[in-house]
Amino acid sequence: MSGSEKPDFKDALSVGRTLAVTLADSRPVQDAYAEARAESPDWLFNHVVRSWLYGARLTERRALNPDAEVVGVSVLLHDLGLARGGAPDRRFEVVGADAGRAFALAHNMGERRAETVWDAIALHTSPSIGHFKSADVTCSQHGIACDYGGAGYQQFSDDEKKAVLSTYPRLDMKKQLTVCLCDIVRNHPNTTKDNFLSDFGLKYVPGYTRNSAVDFLENSSFSE
Repeated sequence: MSGSEKPDFKDALSVGRTLAVTLADSRPVQDAYAEARAESPDWLFNHVVRSWLYGARLTERRALNPDAEVVGVSVLLHDLGLARGGAPDRRFEVVGADAGRAFALAHNMGERRAETVWDAIALHTSPSIGHFKSADVTCSQHGIACDYGGAGYQQFSDDEKKAVLSTYPRLDMKKQLTVCLCDIVRNHPNTTKDNFLSDFGLKYVPGYTRNSAVDFLENSSFSE
């Protein structure tokens, strides 16, 4: 596929069959796919779907048993905060998590599962915390980490990689994501001081600064 149009949900199911995984095919997952498709630029939409596909395959290989519907909704919606440009008062992860929880409640997934969706999205950039949460949160991160930084990518055969990338190409993702993240750093710098966006700010955004945790402690009003 050229990337000039966004694949339909049935295309994702077809790729899943090629990977020998059965993807969740419920109304909430279908609608999450549609919402990501409607709100995201092509490169970002392809990223969230690839993350879902990679994660499903890695989950199977690692013999994990998460709630596939919760994982599907979480991964497909995990970058709504980026698609919406972040917010002045919340990290982009929280923007997406709030949207994901509202989506889950609107789809009658229940309070507990909606909170799990919130956790999975809010913590998707914090694996050192997320991996100590539920299997649903952990499995959501597997596919995202694979598509972002290649974690576990070596476990896929060339044919499996081709099946995913021919339908959901990367579309210059490294450059596009860097531009997207730097825009949030510029527009909402106060939401980037304690997360990985500060790395992009320090490297790419002239004039960007952040106080460290050491500064926070040493500059406090306490005498000792």
